[in-house]
Amino acid sequence: MLKSVGDALENFSRDPVAFMVPTLLYPIMMLITLGAFSGVMLIAFLLLTVLKLGGDITIYALGALGALLLFIYSILSAGYKGAMVSEYNNATEQREVGLSHYINYATANCGALFVISLVKMVVVGFVVMPFILLYYFLLSGLWDGWTYLLGALWLMLLFFMEFLFSFSFTAYVVRKVSPITALIIGFNFVREKNVKALLVYAFYALVFATTLIPIVNLVAYPVFYPIAYTSLILFFKGR
Repeated sequence: MLKSVGDALENFSRDPVAFMVPTLLYPIMMLITLGAFSGVMLIAFLLLTVLKLGGDITIYALGALGALLLFIYSILSAGYKGAMVSEYNNATEQREVGLSHYINYATANCGALFVISLVKMVVVGFVVMPFILLYYFLLSGLWDGWTYLLGALWLMLLFFMEFLFSFSFTAYVVRKVSPITALIIGFNFVREKNVKALLVYAFYALVFATTLIPIVNLVAYPVFYPIAYTSLILFFKGR
């Protein structure tokens, strides 16, 4: 664990811009895409209003368009994250990084990366959702302690499930394999390295948590987040 974190810090110190650029491109591209899709929704609303097709038709049409755009947005977001991981990997190998590489990788691999994200969402939802439903339909309003107990259990399960999938994107980027093969490699790697992999992921999860804290995230996200994620990549590549 300490070696991968130390190597990640060394790589970042050598060329921090190479790691900070993809780190910042990820949320920027997400916001640009969200803004573009919001614009499409607004234009569609204005057109339907001008055509005066009726309230129900307008709602159904906008709902269908919104669902389609949300689906496309999910695919692109997976591509953007995968491109960030790819750029981190390129930076560790001192290869060129930048906007063109980021966009090209994201658009070329977004479909495959979305498959990994979709499998993850389904599995995590299947495991975690019963606890949410149990609380909502049976335990809410009975005892306030259930909120804290189930909340803690939910967070533990979510952490564990995220850990199981933590090396899938890395496996896809580094090994250049199919999405399903990347998932299998990721699962096998977690099973093989178990405690060591858990410690590296715990460090990443701790850093990720700091990126959710206002003001602190201004430093944590562009500096510590790429170091933490790169430690995952280097730990995987050093198997």
